[in-house]
Amino acid sequence: MRADALVGEPAPAWLTAAATMALDRKKLINAELKKDATPALFHAAPRIDLARGDRTIFKERFAALITELDKLSPTKADPAAMPAALAAARAALLQNAPAKKTGGMATLGIAIVALFVVGYGAGRLINAIRNGDFEFITTMADAAPTSARATAPRAAAPNAAPPPAPAPSFAAVTLQAEAWRDTAARINAETAREIKSGAERGEPISQALACLGHLAGAEGFLPSPTAAREFCDASAAQNQPAGLYYSWVLRRAAPHAGISEAVARDRLAEASRLGWTNAQIDYAQVLAGSSSIEAQGEAGRLFLAAAERGDARGQFFYARWLRDSPAGPRDPTAALPFLEQAVAQGQTDAQHMLATLYRDGIGVARNEGRAKALYEMAARANHAPSMFNLADMLRSGAPEERARAIVLYQGLACMRDELRIQPLAVQRLRALQASATCR
Repeated sequence: MRADALVGEPAPAWLTAAATMALDRKKLINAELKKDATPALFHAAPRIDLARGDRTIFKERFAALITELDKLSPTKADPAAMPAALAAARAALLQNAPAKKTGGMATLGIAIVALFVVGYGAGRLINAIRNGDFEFITTMADAAPTSARATAPRAAAPNAAPPPAPAPSFAAVTLQAEAWRDTAARINAETAREIKSGAERGEPISQALACLGHLAGAEGFLPSPTAAREFCDASAAQNQPAGLYYSWVLRRAAPHAGISEAVARDRLAEASRLGWTNAQIDYAQVLAGSSSIEAQGEAGRLFLAAAERGDARGQFFYARWLRDSPAGPRDPTAALPFLEQAVAQGQTDAQHMLATLYRDGIGVARNEGRAKALYEMAARANHAPSMFNLADMLRSGAPEERARAIVLYQGLACMRDELRIQPLAVQRLRALQASATCR
């Protein structure tokens, strides 16, 4: 929450309520932009002085603020605390606002206000603020909610309509767990105009989406790796996780765009640190390829963080880490619950891995029927390894199973990009006295 929108102006009632609730839950941090600006009511909470002009001192103070925030990050939600928290908020709302503009709520220097965890959780709230996705909304508030996303100056005309923001379907909470190509495919002419308008105003999330639009050549965007880099650079400069992550994506998809490997990796690591789900998974994959046990251990932690948020890719990679990583238990049985969760979401790699465990009886009792069913799920999504394994299981069976195996081999024989599986499928067809006609 921007403190410059608060200092020198009457504090809205919702802010008083939020601060009171946060204090009651011991989740309040006072960041003073004016010395001794914090009202006496909130002196029990940590106070960080950010009023100093010297750069070195400010950096130290800001580091202290982040330290206080990180103390709150692991806190879990406590729905049972709702009644007491609401009572405290109501009491704050009923108080009379002070009339003078110095020393009280009118000059409140609280930059990070509502880190209370009623059904939300401090860690999730911190990530939401960092991602530009947090809005404080309450039916008791008598002022419009303030979005952490807004970076443009306040409108001069009091009756001017607020500028359009990216469509709700492009909120950070959606973007961070969605494949970038799927996000780009959802951009249409109308949303493209909104994204461009937001990017021109300097909104970091819109700049990130503009980067993606130019990278993918989405509707309303000219395919241009150079333009994509410029927007990703602008978004990343504001530490927006989407812009940081799409910089990594841009480097992978268009290495000639002008983002170096080192910069792309640094931005990926920062997006991961900020809790961006896809970045955590991709960065964990980078770490998992290291020979360092410490790096591989960190990879497991990141995979688990994504898995616990219900991300199917995170669940699959954490399951594989549990089975294979020297930094993990190397226990396929421990991987089973995470594989089952990913399978339920249609994650094809998880379907394939779980099918193989059932086929070979690794970590679970052997069950060929379950293995075939799982391979079939993934095969219907054209998952080549599953198609091949299923065909191998079926080719010696009943006539209908043999026919299904031939169809699978034929499909694989026409997959020219499958350099290892495609020639094996051709050999299997010859052994079955069959062939494939590829278009």
